[in-house]
This record gives sequence, structure tokens and C-alpha cells, in this order.
Amino acid sequence: MRVPSASCLCLALLAVAASSATATATAAGARAAASQHSGPTAIADSPKEKKCTNEPRTDERDKRPRCGSMGAASAPRAYHVVGGSGDPVDQTVCDINQSFVLNGRLFGVEFSGGVDGTYKFVRTPNVPGLRWTAGGRYHIEFPDGASKRGTLTTEGGGTTTAGSQSRTTSGAEHFTLTPVAACK
Repeated sequence: MRVPSASCLCLALLAVAASSATATATAAGARAAASQHSGPTAIADSPKEKKCTNEPRTDERDKRPRCGSMGAASAPRAYHVVGGSGDPVDQTVCDINQSFVLNGRLFGVEFSGGVDGTYKFVRTPNVPGLRWTAGGRYHIEFPDGASKRGTLTTEGGGTTTAGSQSRTTSGAEHFTLTPVAACK
């Protein structure tokens, strides 16, 4: 096996360094030219950021603003909420755009606020040996506008645990929202 001489090795290293420096200079020149270009192509290449969305909320931390539409309540609105099947609710919510709790006789359910969001149990009966957990998504619709009657529908499920036994349920609850005068 022939070992390259020191001069061949030095020349090879110089060639690699020179091509690397040329590539770096070429890339730097391209970046400089691109930053000086302010024509219409540069504007068209950058995507515009969307300021609102109609996508459902991903979780309670999702604070993206919702685009206005017939189904969206934009101003703070108070509604009388009635419904639910197993633990009925009959109460007034002062602002559905903010987090709110619907309280039945047995359970308290917190909603993240807005026309789309998440919900979870925040109060359950205090029965030794039993534990309830539940949560999911909800949606509020106002087919005739936010100043008319609307509906709140939940989608999700829960688990009831007694000792080592658990039962999982799923389903939907339906509530009617009727506009009322502002409250505090």
C-alpha cells in the first residue's frame, strides 16, 4: 500500500478548504442578494398569517380567536341554560365566551368558554369508594344568530370507579341556551 506524500496530502486539504470557502461565499452572496430584493415576488413567497380560525378548540389552553360567523357569539352574552339528562341543569351563565361551570345537583361541569371548546367534571358527589371522571368537547350553535335561542352539545365520556371495578361511558348531552339580560 502506498502512503501519499505530505505534499499530496497538503494539496488535497487546500483543495477541500478552497471549495468549502467558495461554497460559503456563494451562499452568503445569495443571501445578501435575496435580502436586498424587495419586489413583488418576495411578498408573494411569504405566507400570510391567519388571524382567526373556525377549527374546534384543541384543549382548554387553545386561545386562538374564532372567525366571526352566524354561529359565533362575539360580545359577552348571558344565556339561561336548561338541559342535560342524568343530572339536569337550569341556570344562567353570564358570559359564554369565558370559562363557566354548569351545576347540576350532583355534578359540576366546567366549560372552557367560547362556542367550541372542552369540558370536564370539577365537582362530583362525595361517596366513599366511588370516583367519577369525565370530559370531552362541546359546541354551541346559534342557527338564527346569537340573539336567538341556541343549543350546546357535548361529546365525550367518563369513568366511574368503585374499588377495582371501572365502567366507562360515552355519549352526548344537549342543552338549550336562551338569551337573557346581562348579569354579573
